[in-house]
Amino acid sequence: MNKKQRNILGIGIVAVLILYLSAQSFSNALSFYYEVDEFVQKADSLNGKVVNVNGTIVIGSTIWEPEKARLAFKLMDKNATITVVSNEGMPGNYKEGIPAVVTGYYVNGTFQATQVVTKCPSKYGVDLDHGDHNETYNET
Repeated sequence: MNKKQRNILGIGIVAVLILYLSAQSFSNALSFYYEVDEFVQKADSLNGKVVNVNGTIVIGSTIWEPEKARLAFKLMDKNATITVVSNEGMPGNYKEGIPAVVTGYYVNGTFQATQVVTKCPSKYGVDLDHGDHNETYNET
């Protein structure tokens, strides 16, 4: 194999490696979007995969541990409920009873959220008072 052939082979290997890494990165960036009941039906097959789940934060379900920035709550739709745990803190406009989208993965019966996005309560006719979150504080 001469020098030109080795250079072409080297360039080809680098190109294949770049394409492979790009495809891996792109597939990880894509995450599927489910309603809570759809997610519950497919949860076992989605174990460990990054997904988005849309639902409403259940009133009275919030547990906020500020010293750990740990937020736990239940997310529901008309037919199902899941438990969500996030170690990313509490969103500024968090309020029980409003719609939210959580991004993360399902492990051992709990949705581990890497992101919690609450929707604007004014668009859904929910009271805008953010002073009372109705959360339970765990002092540990």
